[in-house]
Amino acid sequence: MDKKDDLKSKIKKNRKAIFVLDGKIEGNRSKIEELRSAAERDNASIARNYTAAFYGNHHLTNRNSEEIFKNRIAILNNMDVEGEVEVSFRETMINLANVDFFTHRAEVNQEVIDINEKLTVVNRLLIEINQAIMTRNEKSVKFNRRNLDTNKRFLNGEFHPSKATVSANAKRSKDNEERCEKLSKAAEKNKSKIEKLRQLGQVNSANVLKNSIEISRRRSQITENQEEVLKDQIDIASTVFN
Repeated sequence: MDKKDDLKSKIKKNRKAIFVLDGKIEGNRSKIEELRSAAERDNASIARNYTAAFYGNHHLTNRNSEEIFKNRIAILNNMDVEGEVEVSFRETMINLANVDFFTHRAEVNQEVIDINEKLTVVNRLLIEINQAIMTRNEKSVKFNRRNLDTNKRFLNGEFHPSKATVSANAKRSKDNEERCEKLSKAAEKNKSKIEKLRQLGQVNSANVLKNSIEISRRRSQITENQEEVLKDQIDIASTVFN
């Protein structure tokens, strides 16, 4: 087989490799887009859960705590006592109620500080993600610019079949073959990584749903507490203040 026939055979082989590579890379692209869509859906659900848990349940249950202890102090302040022992009982109970409440409040503050610290870490990661996307976009813009310039070179005749040589064609064919092999291996690695991410995404989706259900259940419990707090206030009003 002479050099020309050998080159034709390699070109045909490269076309087949490129066709197969197209399927691998575009298949990965579809799976990646599916993963990103699922991740963004989960991200939106997590944000909704955060809002419901923090701005909803957290503030409501804190309000319940305040009302419960306000009712406790009202009961104690309006308690009829006689003698130093009974007065001391009432005053120490008032102090105990305040200490209990502020112990709880301090615990809440500490845990919210820890949560805020984690949010700061999350925000830093999101900033890094945005920067990575921006960097990738910049690389793509530069890639497009280079290839626009290449198109112009074809159009103005700089790259023309009449200027081709057998040796240059052979070198280009060999380069194409080597690049296809590397890309094929990279695509297979990406395929495995995508599958791992898909499995992690499924776990995340299940946990997001689980949290959503738990948040709704907790809201029902908070509502029940609110109803009991209101009932306490009515009982206090009708007994202590009469």
